[in-house]
Order: sequence, then C-alpha cells, then structure tokens
Amino acid sequence: MNSHVFENPRLDRDGDEWVLVLVRTLEHPCEEVWDALTQAEQIPSWGPFTTDRDLTVPGAVQLAHIDMPEAEEVPGYVLEANAPHLLVFKWGDDILRWELSRDGEKTILTLRHRFADRQQAPSYAAGWHLCLDGLAGTLAGKQMPSMVGHNAMNFGWPELHKRYAEILGIQLP
Repeated sequence: MNSHVFENPRLDRDGDEWVLVLVRTLEHPCEEVWDALTQAEQIPSWGPFTTDRDLTVPGAVQLAHIDMPEAEEVPGYVLEANAPHLLVFKWGDDILRWELSRDGEKTILTLRHRFADRQQAPSYAAGWHLCLDGLAGTLAGKQMPSMVGHNAMNFGWPELHKRYAEILGIQLP
C-alpha cells in the first residue's frame, strides 16, 4: 500500500451536501492523465467502474462497479468535458469534478466529490486513494492489480478508512 496521503484532504459543506476535496500531484503531463481519466479502455485499469463509452463529450453514460457484483450498474452523465483540464460527471446522485493543472511536466489533479452523507467521506477518500495509486502506477507503465471493490480490503483500505476519518474529523461507529 502506498503511504502517500492526499495533499491536505478536506471536507467542505455546500448546502445540504458535502464536497470531499482531494489533491494529488502526478508525475505525468495533463494529456496523459486526461486520457487515463476519460478513455473507456483505460478507466478499468485504475478506476472503480467500467463505462460504456469515453467520457470526452457531455451526455449519458452507464457506469458499472468493478468487483462488486451485488452493485447495480449506475446511470451517469458527463456534464462537462474540457480536455485536458476539466471533467465533471454524475455517478448516480454524486458529482465528480476532476480538475487537471500543469506543474511543469507534472499534473496537479484535484478531485471534488460531491455527495449527501457526511459519514461516507472516509470511505470515499480511502477508495479514491487506492484508485489514484492505481492511476499513478498505470501512468508509470506498471501492471497494477485491481485495488477496487472487494479487492480494496487487500490493499490497506481499512487502515486508510480509519486514517481519513481522523483527518476529516469523522467519528466511526
């Protein structure tokens, strides 16, 4: 498990919803990160879902959880796609906003995950932590194991969940 924690993860309130803000610097140019975030054939190598099409243009998309057969396919909708800097899409009731900015040859990725239930924040942070470890490895040309769905438990998800609960100030049951 990568011990890298997001750079100052935070949880912001926005009306009745919460926005988990996660920032990570990736050692690759924006264009490569953009392709990994948006191309249907690349997403399953790091992400928590498969998609029925590239996420490069606005419109409906079907998203299916990886390694969670009990989870239903979730309708999604690409709201904005501005290559290679901004991708915004709905995943069920949640909104994922991926912002990419250049830092020389590197990319600063900011993920803003908007959702309703504050208690879910540590779970989402731990899951995205593993996904972005997978993204970084994939971009570096490594064959990454699937670290999503039920497999996440084998890659330190419980420890990450506890750590992010502490960082975000959320009491676990």
